Order: sequence, then C-alpha cells, then structure tokens
Amino acid sequence: MKRLFLLAATCVLLAACGESGADGDSCTTAADCEADQCITGGSFPDGVCTPACDTDDNCAEGFSCISRSGGICLRDCSGTQECEDLRGGAWQCREESLEVGDGNRLVCIGD
Repeated sequence: MKRLFLLAATCVLLAACGESGADGDSCTTAADCEADQCITGGSFPDGVCTPACDTDDNCAEGFSCISRSGGICLRDCSGTQECEDLRGGAWQCREESLEVGDGNRLVCIGD
C-alpha cells in the first residue's frame, strides 16, 4: 500500500513539473510560461503568463491586447466573479485600454 501511494505521488509531481503555464496562468519567471513572458508585481498578483502583442490578433481566443508593459494579452471577462474563480480574490474584471485604437475592453487584472 505504501509503495502504491509513493508511486501515485511521484506520478502527480512529475506531471506537474513538466507543464508550462498557459496564457493567463500564474508564474514567477518566464520559464513557468508557454508565452514569451511572465509579468509580475503591481497589478499582477502571483504573476501572469502572457505573450507580448501589438493587436488582438497576437492573443489567444478570449484574450485582448491591452496597453500595459508594451502590449500584453489579458483574459477577457464580463464580471469580477469570473476572474476570482480563475485566479483568486486579488483579481477583478476591469476596463483597460487596448494597445491599438481608442477602445477599451473588460479584462481580468489584479487590484
């Protein structure tokens, strides 16, 4: 029984170690992300994996290119509960400026 538990625990740890964070996931360094970068501090509690962008076309579906840190992709949202469910209580749904154009978009961002 002890052997089975150790084998199961090892499998779980190995699976977790081999995965990189998808866009919008938490991170501490770029090595934690599939995207080109990990943005940390300030409005990004626990960091956020995000590719750099010039337009929404550079972002995955459901993400917008926001005018922060030279253009980053943040997850679209319709309400704060959605962001809290994905990332925790420090994240909320706020209107942010798009990188290109005069528009704004609701995205998940830290407070």
